[in-house]
Amino acid sequence: MLIKSFKDRDAFYRFLKEKVGIFFKEADSRSFEGIFHVIYFEKKLNPGILFECARQSGVSLFNQEDRYALCGSEAKIRDFCSCIVRDYRELSLNILESLINYRKKSFKLQYNRKILPLGIKTAIMGVLNVTPDSFSDGGMYLETSQAVRKGIQMAQEGAEIIDIGGESTRPDSERISAQEELERVLPVLKQLRRELPNTWISVDTYKAQVAKACLDEGADMINDISGGSFDEGMFDVISAYNCPYILGHTKGKPEEWKHIPIVYDDVVHELIIWFKRRIEKLRQKGYRGDIILDPCIGFGKLPEHNIEILKRFRELKIFGLPLLIGVSRKSFVGLIIEGLLGRKLEPRERLYGSLGALAYPIIEGANIVRVHDVKETKEFLALLDTVKTYGEF
Repeated sequence: MLIKSFKDRDAFYRFLKEKVGIFFKEADSRSFEGIFHVIYFEKKLNPGILFECARQSGVSLFNQEDRYALCGSEAKIRDFCSCIVRDYRELSLNILESLINYRKKSFKLQYNRKILPLGIKTAIMGVLNVTPDSFSDGGMYLETSQAVRKGIQMAQEGAEIIDIGGESTRPDSERISAQEELERVLPVLKQLRRELPNTWISVDTYKAQVAKACLDEGADMINDISGGSFDEGMFDVISAYNCPYILGHTKGKPEEWKHIPIVYDDVVHELIIWFKRRIEKLRQKGYRGDIILDPCIGFGKLPEHNIEILKRFRELKIFGLPLLIGVSRKSFVGLIIEGLLGRKLEPRERLYGSLGALAYPIIEGANIVRVHDVKETKEFLALLDTVKTYGEF
């Protein structure tokens, strides 16, 4: 006897074929019964129509004012969508599209004659801060030669992407001009581009001027913690180049975090609303490149918000886009270790806690991890990715 639980349609599909002997169309159709979903939406609708379709399709529907929760297997939710399509076509299509997005496992980034497949294994983005005041490695790589050596080392250790940052965004950090940021970043970028022609190079900036100058010098990707909200010119630059763009979420600004209340009714729901609006705005600019979403752990978020995002990370798959997670050496890792184990750790001592914080979001759908410790993370991922994808590809 076996007792099995399936979150994944493809896994249930294989089970039906291999164990039960159901094949082709029947197995494909029945496999949707193996996934149970709760779909929440807010919309002014006629609840009578929805409840009648719920009754006919065998799903559960809960309603309070204009808030709805739809519960059932994917097969029955599809039947529900077929029922409501005449009256609420847009809602029906949105639900079906979200289900398709949610199941998406693999992606492919393309730019500058490079291809980075995502899905079979987790890609590593190595952090290269050329700043005097970053929280963990500030001041270590101010000299161009030091920074270039570090970038080459991370590539040799297995980083697919090197992320160069010229301005600290730790709490209470001060903003610097675009010119000062470029003076820090460009020499490193130019030399790394020559030394590592086949490695993806990202630039961590929220400034449109910096992004444009770096893309002109061969950068492959822009990593923007503000999702284009700190500099409205960013979306124009990104759309002109159509480069891969990491769209991050930040509430408030680093210099404000210690002085403003950080409040969320539902942090993940707010993230999803934010991402939806920013994606739509970017696409309206004519952008045709690859968007990667980053919830930006710790950026205008308290420790409890960070943990909730990690726990509910799978919910971000609703967009069908690659997901990035960065927890490396962050303060909430130190706070948890200190609170549970009574040990106060400096940022560079938080490797094991950082790996522990990475494990769950990787299992739940993260495609790229942004880390300081590339070699150790590479070994960690070799085992985790093997277990995660065993029998799936």
